[in-house]
Amino acid sequence: MAADETTTPEPGQVPLAPLPDHRNVHTPWWQELWRRHAHVITPLRARGLQCDIEFGLSTYNVRVSLPDDSYLVISPPHDPPSERPPGEPEGWIATREHPDDQTLFEVIYDSAPSNDPGAPQRPEARHGGSAQPLIEAIDHRLAQLGLLPHPVLPHENSHVPPAQPSPLPPRVLPPASPKAAPPARRTP
Repeated sequence: MAADETTTPEPGQVPLAPLPDHRNVHTPWWQELWRRHAHVITPLRARGLQCDIEFGLSTYNVRVSLPDDSYLVISPPHDPPSERPPGEPEGWIATREHPDDQTLFEVIYDSAPSNDPGAPQRPEARHGGSAQPLIEAIDHRLAQLGLLPHPVLPHENSHVPPAQPSPLPPRVLPPASPKAAPPARRTP
């Protein structure tokens, strides 16, 4: 689809980071999960960050690859399991992790509601499942770390509303049969 092109964007459009490279990209269930998370994925891809959808402990997560080989995991709360549809949680938790350095684990954002009456209320909890404050917090932290490949300019909006259609990968069709192709025209 044109919305997913990364090479020649329309004037005024920001090129998006490439889609993941795996076989699930062309399956209807993965494309539906991608669509449901587009309000989180699209702003991050516009910053040059490659994203994917994966199944975590009990939820679908957005995994964001970072330039230093660390990654973000953006997920709804895991406990208790939510009855809400994927991409529309009651809150978001964004963590930064590294596959080779288990000591690198930081919570960048947590707007999940607390079930513990004695726990202090986190400032992000008031935002619940809203994606814009999540993206802003990620922008802020990645800019601090120097890990934001394409920062958002002040005149750009970092929010993509969930109602927008998502950039799905193009369907791959088998090549047309040479018998079905019309003969090529020759010019004198």
